[in-house]
Amino acid sequence: MRFGRGMQLLGSLQFLIATLLYTGIVILAPALILNQATGLNMWACLISTGLICTFYTSLGGMKAVVWTDVFQVVVMLLGFIVTFVHGTVLAGGPAKVLEIAYNGSRINFNDFGLDPQKRYSFWSFTVGGTMVWLSMYGANQAQVQRYISCRTERQAKWALLINQVGLCLIVSSAATCGIVMFALYSHCDPLKSGRISASDQYMPYLVLDIFREHPGFPGLFLACAYGGTLSTVSTSINAMAAVTMEDLLKPFLINSLQRKQMQLCKLLSFLYGVGCITTAALCSLLDWGVLQGSFTVMGVVNGPLLGTFILGMFIPAANKPGAFAGVAVGFSLALWLAVGSSVYPPTPQRMGVLHTSADYCPSANTTHNSTMRTTPSPTLSAPGPAEDWRRGLQDFYSISYLYFGALSTGASVLVGLVVSYLTGPTQRGSIQPGLLWWDLKPQRDAPQESTDESMTLKPTVVRLNPEKDVDKEQKSVSVV
Repeated sequence: MRFGRGMQLLGSLQFLIATLLYTGIVILAPALILNQATGLNMWACLISTGLICTFYTSLGGMKAVVWTDVFQVVVMLLGFIVTFVHGTVLAGGPAKVLEIAYNGSRINFNDFGLDPQKRYSFWSFTVGGTMVWLSMYGANQAQVQRYISCRTERQAKWALLINQVGLCLIVSSAATCGIVMFALYSHCDPLKSGRISASDQYMPYLVLDIFREHPGFPGLFLACAYGGTLSTVSTSINAMAAVTMEDLLKPFLINSLQRKQMQLCKLLSFLYGVGCITTAALCSLLDWGVLQGSFTVMGVVNGPLLGTFILGMFIPAANKPGAFAGVAVGFSLALWLAVGSSVYPPTPQRMGVLHTSADYCPSANTTHNSTMRTTPSPTLSAPGPAEDWRRGLQDFYSISYLYFGALSTGASVLVGLVVSYLTGPTQRGSIQPGLLWWDLKPQRDAPQESTDESMTLKPTVVRLNPEKDVDKEQKSVSVV
């Protein structure tokens, strides 16, 4: 509404690309676990995982997504709890686990170093992580469609709050399992010893190892992993179909029956599911881990889109050329970083990778993990201009992937603001009421004639789920 139909189409295209890549990476995670747990062929794991989720999403729509999410989060938490409780017992109790983790620098709340090359630090999480999550929760159709499915704004806020509580539980449980894992394998790293071939296989290896004498528990963990995947994939496929219907195909479907629109939406869900399976197969050829891959995709593609929302909501002077220029520069910068860091990966020393040992393994093969080898020091000879340039570029590519989203968002806002003032800033009076944040807030705080849970804006602005339009809204949401 601020920057025109062209920006809407560009944003829709960005969302479809980001979600397709992100969902493919997400499908890859449980396929790796299934492959290691059962020995099933990797391609069979990918195809079966994708088809299961595509099937129930295409047939059940949003209702199937919501109810399966409810069941899956219970399974995920149960799998995490069983894993870290049993692992803690084997490691010698909570005190022993914390002691080993602390001595190995795995628990460190006092590191406030500003080095952007350090992959995981206080600042990379608080700055980089916050911007990535903000783009996912504030400018992503997969989340926004959940907000608008609620009857009122207050219900949407409560749903978001509950979601954050659940997310904190899931992430905290995963981190706890990581600490327990380090306590168990602090002197015998499975990756260095050759027992696993990728860092994404640490967790399934742990489960299969500690539950060898307990049949059924590896299956529970497998269900836990699939719960998280199916929850994300189903929502993403549904969102991609909704965006395609509303933003791309709606002008051509004005006179078509709702039944035909529903059938087309199901067909789109199926096609996007096939696309996600194909993307997962391609992602399996990359060296990125699941976490790095997903955050990189969201940072590169969603970061500029978040910058555009910030320009539109908080900067009245922003205009259309500025918004397009900001998106172009932000996307190019983040894509350059992502490709450069893949072609010229940073060394473990640059990333601040903590030390692990395989000295006490029964049959250690420490040459397996070639990524832990150090590169020759460039200070042995006097560097020339070309060498200085290469080293400077290497430092640039070594920036933590958690900052990709923050850099792309910041570049989008900065460039958009500069270009807007150079080309003639938007006049404040030409902006429709309700499009800027401070215009919307007084209307939200104003006394309501009915309940304070409903919110109605001025007639020139889209109405946000008023109570009397619930039935009509539910009909339209069913198409989504």
